[in-house]
Amino acid sequence: MHCQPADAGTMIRYVHWWIQQARDSAAEAQAADPSPENMMAAAQVEALVSMAEALHRIAAAIENHAGPQRTGIKRPNAD
Repeated sequence: MHCQPADAGTMIRYVHWWIQQARDSAAEAQAADPSPENMMAAAQVEALVSMAEALHRIAAAIENHAGPQRTGIKRPNAD
């Protein structure tokens, strides 16, 4: 099976969806059991989400600055 690359807008929606899933799951676990361990786990999830968002912004800025030809990133219709 061959997968076609998703466009940038679709990728952004996927990233936001996964981030929301992670935050919702952490909040549910913390609400079900507000133990120190779950509070720490929720804080770790939030830290990882923040890092993922920052890396996503950095990658977008690099691509916008250098262009897809110089970064090796192939986008649909980026001939």
